[in-house]
Amino acid sequence: MKKSFFTLLLMAAALGAVAQPPTCTGGLGDPIVDITFGAGSGFGPALGAGITNMTYIANTCPEDGYYTIVHSTSGCYGGSWINVPADHTGNPNGYFMLINASYQPSDFYVQTISGLCPGTNYQFAAWVVNLVSQQGEIEPNITFTIESTTGAVLGTYNTGNIPATGGVDWVQYGFYFNTPPGVNTVVLRMTNNASGGIGNDLGLDDITFRAAGPNIQSSVTGFSSDSITLCQSDSRTLGFSAIVENCYPTAVYQWQISKDSGISWADIPGATMLTWLRPASAPGSFLYRLTVAQSGNIGIVTCEVASAPIQVNVIATPSPAVTISPGADSSCVGSIVTITAVPDGGGPAPVYQWMVNGSSAGAGGPVFSSSTLTSSDVVRCQMTSDAACVLDPVVLSNAVSVVVTAIPATAVGLAASATTICQDSPVIFTATPVNGGTAPFFQWTVNGLPAGGDSSIFTDAALNNGDAVTCTMTAALTCAQPVQPVAPIEMIVYPVPSILLTPDTVIAGGASVRLSPVITGTIASYRWSPATGLSDALVPSPVASPAGSTLYRLTVVSSDGCAASAVEDVEVFYRLAMPAAFTPNRDGRNDLFRVPPSIAVKVLQLAVYNRLGGCVFSAAGSEGWDGSFGGHPQPAGQYVWVLEYVNPLTQSVETAKGVVILVR
Repeated sequence: MKKSFFTLLLMAAALGAVAQPPTCTGGLGDPIVDITFGAGSGFGPALGAGITNMTYIANTCPEDGYYTIVHSTSGCYGGSWINVPADHTGNPNGYFMLINASYQPSDFYVQTISGLCPGTNYQFAAWVVNLVSQQGEIEPNITFTIESTTGAVLGTYNTGNIPATGGVDWVQYGFYFNTPPGVNTVVLRMTNNASGGIGNDLGLDDITFRAAGPNIQSSVTGFSSDSITLCQSDSRTLGFSAIVENCYPTAVYQWQISKDSGISWADIPGATMLTWLRPASAPGSFLYRLTVAQSGNIGIVTCEVASAPIQVNVIATPSPAVTISPGADSSCVGSIVTITAVPDGGGPAPVYQWMVNGSSAGAGGPVFSSSTLTSSDVVRCQMTSDAACVLDPVVLSNAVSVVVTAIPATAVGLAASATTICQDSPVIFTATPVNGGTAPFFQWTVNGLPAGGDSSIFTDAALNNGDAVTCTMTAALTCAQPVQPVAPIEMIVYPVPSILLTPDTVIAGGASVRLSPVITGTIASYRWSPATGLSDALVPSPVASPAGSTLYRLTVVSSDGCAASAVEDVEVFYRLAMPAAFTPNRDGRNDLFRVPPSIAVKVLQLAVYNRLGGCVFSAAGSEGWDGSFGGHPQPAGQYVWVLEYVNPLTQSVETAKGVVILVR
């Protein structure tokens, strides 16, 4: 799947110290055995039974006597092994056999090969790398042996000690041998002669066994390269010929063809001479080679050798075409229209000539852009193909017209409910579209920042002096552009006065207090409401003498006409006076015994006791006694009450006692 072998001359340089081959080994046949160990992710599968005497383990750093199938190894034994990133071809996914040799010399690879031809030369080879990273450790030493099925040695070769170089140095080792008469099955054996321990660790890849024979030099008359390209229109007959080394007593020849890049080969009928005339053919990619064998062995893949392939590429005569299409079927006046050409059979670098209404409008690339087209313009493209073997290189595209729409005249008017306001006043802005279509889009802005939603009406109650309000309208018309009013509305916003009043004031009954608000702004008028109990309701600080608790509201108006108001609660506290009697008959009058609501105190606890000292009621706040205990009405008579409350004038806790008569 991934390897190729060298000729005899290359083997002398590439196989390391290779055994001296016999004559007629310059040509090689297809591999009879081609053990690449495959490719993939993770670990590869273990070898079949009987192939090795070592033990398989899925570990990139196997121990002595173990092997694994991996595509890389690194960091083994504290760096005493080199890091191997890939198999010998450099394929990072290709597997190789990683061996940590056993302590005793042993056969680490054995395979039986059948179907050979007696009296034929063969090559046995493999790629090996020493994994030891430094010199001084045990070096691998491998013997390649070919045996008959009876155990007779037919050929042998020893690599000698394979030195450590400190790098990833894959070396191909192997030798040639000849099968004796009557022998068509042999046993391949690879023996590790060194002992295990510190060293003798190696990688093994691409074990091959193939027929060896005469050197074959094939060529095509008139061509110096082994790769020929023809056009389909070329009707020439190609003259193939070969020079074959004189090795076989009676050589037989067969030209072959491959249409799948050399994966499979087929004999060409009648092409059994050193020369062959190839007739013109249909388009395609073809490989041709000459196989040679001793008479009687031709056609037996285990017994024949083959020349290096010659490739013939026949290119179909292209029929160039070009199709153009716009990026959009319509555009607006002034917008860029883009039209793209899609070539067919244009070759690697076609030339494009664009035309508008038959006149040149630019040459060069496959994209045409213009911002000046109108609806009546017709665009076409002329393409000149540079494809190989083209006969008629110049072709004209289809015609394209783009609908170009004029930009409609639109406008928007702007009005405000007021332009001079006090700061807390809302303003309603209204946009009036001109030629806006069925549903124009509105975007309001205040000082250039977005505000409001998509509506023709915008309300804002937080405007400041000098704010500029405007609206951008985009009409619901094709090609409409956003428009704004001639000028924004600029707001004049006056400040609103501020008033700070004491939130709660408590005075004794018959006393008075001066109301003293803190006011900012230039005030033109003051008005207190109600005027009852005030010395003057039209001054900022009147004296308040209310008969009872009163909530006073102050309203001021600035010189700009902006009004503000605030309230102050003046509570009046009279001497605590509890009712002397109550009648809980549910007539809605005097049904409860409690602190009268007119007395502004905070009740902490109100308790009522009968004549025996028993507590019949206890509560805080405004809750009162309804004359019952445990859900049962209590008898008429006198009851003692105890009240704990906060005096609003002094803010101290005080206690009061008295008697109340329950009347029935």
